[in-house]
Amino acid sequence: MKKLRKISLVLASLFVTTLVSAQAFDDGKNIVSLGFGFPPTSKITQTLSQYQGDQNYNYKNYGTGIIKFEHGMLKYFGIGLSAEYSGAYITYVDPNIPDNTITVNSKVMGFYGRLNGHFPIGDHFDIFAGVGLGYLYTVNSGNETSPAANNTTNFRQTALQFDTQFTFGMRYMIKDHFGLFGEVGSATTTVQMGITIGF
Repeated sequence: MKKLRKISLVLASLFVTTLVSAQAFDDGKNIVSLGFGFPPTSKITQTLSQYQGDQNYNYKNYGTGIIKFEHGMLKYFGIGLSAEYSGAYITYVDPNIPDNTITVNSKVMGFYGRLNGHFPIGDHFDIFAGVGLGYLYTVNSGNETSPAANNTTNFRQTALQFDTQFTFGMRYMIKDHFGLFGEVGSATTTVQMGITIGF
């Protein structure tokens, strides 16, 4: 029994040492994440959804592309930057002039500084939560076609607004420098997922 206890203690010590010495996230580690987000939140759709009740309303969203960089600070914290891009497209008929068809292309770009708190579990698994502060830049461009007047009117609108993000995520490192991540929360999309490169 004493030998069994000694062996168990040695194995437990080795396991704890492994968790401490080799971690999926650590001080000085750099992480680049490339991903895709869905579905778009109201931060993206708010401009276009106001036309939902109009005749022949047709909406398409192409999803959100995401790129993030993070640098490990103080072992359990990381600071970084993220950029996001989303495109959407709608057509509808002007309720005041039934023959007029309006087309709108919407592009939303988000730029954020981020602070994440990490709870790494061994050298493969990392749980994290973070906050992002930044800006959303929206560009709505399109045209209104009037068959009766035989002409097309083009328009372009832009908006810049302060924005915040709160997300919770997990990362699994398949190899030392390559892994997968997933995040959920309040951002330009509800769910984000993709690949991670660490160095």
